[in-house]
Amino acid sequence: MSATKKLRAGNSELTKLKVLWRDSLAEDAKSYWQELFVSPDHTQAQIRQLIASKLKINLRFDKQLNAFRDWEMEQRQLELEEERQQEDERRFIEEFGSDNLDLIREKVLKKSYARSIAKGDFKSARATVVQDLNVEKVNLDKRKVAILEKKAAAFDQAKDVLTNKELSEEQRAQRMREVFGISK
Repeated sequence: MSATKKLRAGNSELTKLKVLWRDSLAEDAKSYWQELFVSPDHTQAQIRQLIASKLKINLRFDKQLNAFRDWEMEQRQLELEEERQQEDERRFIEEFGSDNLDLIREKVLKKSYARSIAKGDFKSARATVVQDLNVEKVNLDKRKVAILEKKAAAFDQAKDVLTNKELSEEQRAQRMREVFGISK
């Protein structure tokens, strides 16, 4: 599961349970424990006893079990979000093709603007505006670089024309007009 957060180093019982859950517990076993966590038929103490007897992990306090349940819920949310993102990416690539990232970005920004405005979430809308402006700035910087590269190439060509002793004045003038795109 790539969406999980890195666990803290240590050998606490809570960390052992998280590692077991993340790395080796089968999905059907996870389902069993998830159902048990929300079951009104078992107290926290009973669930901790079951964990100790079945998983050999001794959570001595309810707050440890609560912390684990919170962590486990967060992991499920992260997994769901990762699945949603993968599905969104698949849909976008299917709809727009993998080469058209600018079109995808524009579509995502439009949806983000609409969602933020519809919800009245102006903090999110502001973040979308900032992101949009950053993309525009990058695009502008790319255009500036392209112009500077074109000017530098023209300068190099002009320098070559001016230092070429084999060309007459009229030939130099003609070549300079060609280099800088000036028509006669």
